[in-house]
Amino acid sequence: MRKMQNILVAYFILIFSIPAFAAEDNTVDFEWLDDDKEIYVLQNRKFRKDTRFNLSLLGTINLSESFVDTIGGGLKGAYFFSENWGIEIALGLGSQSENNSFKGVREQSALAFYRSITSYTAASVVWTPFYGKFNTFNYIYYLDWFLSLGLANVSTEHNGKTFTLAGGAIGSGQQVLEKDSSAGLTWSTGLYWYLTKMMSIRFEFTGFHYQADRYTSATVNNANPDTNKIWFHNYNMSVGLNFMF
Repeated sequence: MRKMQNILVAYFILIFSIPAFAAEDNTVDFEWLDDDKEIYVLQNRKFRKDTRFNLSLLGTINLSESFVDTIGGGLKGAYFFSENWGIEIALGLGSQSENNSFKGVREQSALAFYRSITSYTAASVVWTPFYGKFNTFNYIYYLDWFLSLGLANVSTEHNGKTFTLAGGAIGSGQQVLEKDSSAGLTWSTGLYWYLTKMMSIRFEFTGFHYQADRYTSATVNNANPDTNKIWFHNYNMSVGLNFMF
């Protein structure tokens, strides 16, 4: 799972490095021209978002959990009231499984604490200031690079109550999971890779930042573990299809 996550991160960075972005009103400086003359670079924005709705279906993998592997999906709907600005509502779900790192800690008669996001809702402002195109195999691909910032409510699942069990129960692998929710911030950055006027591939990197309790005592025999409220930082990589109406 970790190797696959590294491959996805490397691929995502490569995708970001491909396009050369320029605005429709950018100019090119030719020294042989008179000072009062300018040549404009026309990017020929073929796919426009102004006053259109977007609907995205995404598959997601978590990149920041140390003791669980989380995969999930998301549904995002956006309305662009101008070519560069829009608002977006998002819903997401995740499924967790304890990984080898967690099992390794348990084999040492200790307990690793984890808190993972099982679902979220979010509302964000979306900004798409950059776009570009590139040619390969005589076919031109068009891209939009977006940034978003907003508020989120995350539902999480954690194993903190397991810390209050007797040592034998912890050593045997018995887990008591609890759910709670927290409000926080979310942001994302990514690309729309246009296939047609109605459909594009969406690549996205997303962050969630929220406060919640963390259990800081991980010994088997501790029946009254300490807690403190800290900031959690959760990062996801997503890919899927985006449809424009």
